[in-house]
Amino acid sequence: MICVECGKKGKTYNGLCIDCYLKKKKLFVIPDEIEVTFCKNCSAYKINKKKKWKKGDLIKDLQDYLREKIKAEIDFKLSFDGKIAICTGDFEGKEVVEKKEITINKEYRLCNKCSLKKGGYYEAIIQIRNARNYMEIEKLIKKRIKEKDAFISKKEEVKGGIDYYVGNKKVAFTIAKEIKEKFKGEINISSSLVGLKNGRKIYRDTYRIKFPEYSVGDFVKINESLYRIVSIGKKIELEDLEGRKKYIYKNEIERIAKIKMEEKDAIVLYEDEKGLYVMDAKNYKTFFINKPKKWKKGKKIKIIEYEDRIYGVVKDD
Repeated sequence: MICVECGKKGKTYNGLCIDCYLKKKKLFVIPDEIEVTFCKNCSAYKINKKKKWKKGDLIKDLQDYLREKIKAEIDFKLSFDGKIAICTGDFEGKEVVEKKEITINKEYRLCNKCSLKKGGYYEAIIQIRNARNYMEIEKLIKKRIKEKDAFISKKEEVKGGIDYYVGNKKVAFTIAKEIKEKFKGEINISSSLVGLKNGRKIYRDTYRIKFPEYSVGDFVKINESLYRIVSIGKKIELEDLEGRKKYIYKNEIERIAKIKMEEKDAIVLYEDEKGLYVMDAKNYKTFFINKPKKWKKGKKIKIIEYEDRIYGVVKDD
């Protein structure tokens, strides 16, 4: 067969040799432009107005979008650097390459999440009460909010604690549950009706996490004896200065006075059968104390003074 365009002999395609055919034939139809909407407040974007907002690798997402929109008569590989799209394929053993500059039409507005946040929208409130470690709790809340791509529309300091207004109730529930378990608080969950949507009742949830006035390591006085709180579960485990155990219910300890005791770092100088010789790490005074029940070599020890006597407290690792 002879090419009607250049006269070359050989296999033809619609009367044309492969070179002339490929000059005239468009094997790839690449879009001229892509519409991208960027959030004015965060790093979210969406490609094509019908797509969902997302965060990630914009160039990769643009390339994936282009791959869907390119009309091709042969299999191809695509590369895109944000400006130039390159399609590479094989036609009858001959490499076919087509390049095209893509126009990115940009638009800026608030994404759905930022729009809701700016409008003060929230689905749940996490209330933290009587916490001793607010910084740790807030760090956890912010970390989980970021991981779940949720938002806090408002943080409010109130009497006895802090309220966090969260835009997603499922995320708020997960966070509240984790705070309760990690920091040993008590949680109370309530809901309030706020309106109707498509005939469905809409509720807001409140997760009130309250922490007791006491915690592990605190000292309390019961019947003239001093006890240290060892653990908090269904019951409170106490230990007196001689290492004797006592268990009481939570409602009992709320009626017991907490005693502020200063625990001082100490260094064990010598041990014999009778007890321990220790030195106050701050003022270097030395004392003899009875061996605490949990004492073992290598354990850290602190000393406290109570009713003119010095006692040792073994610190758990």
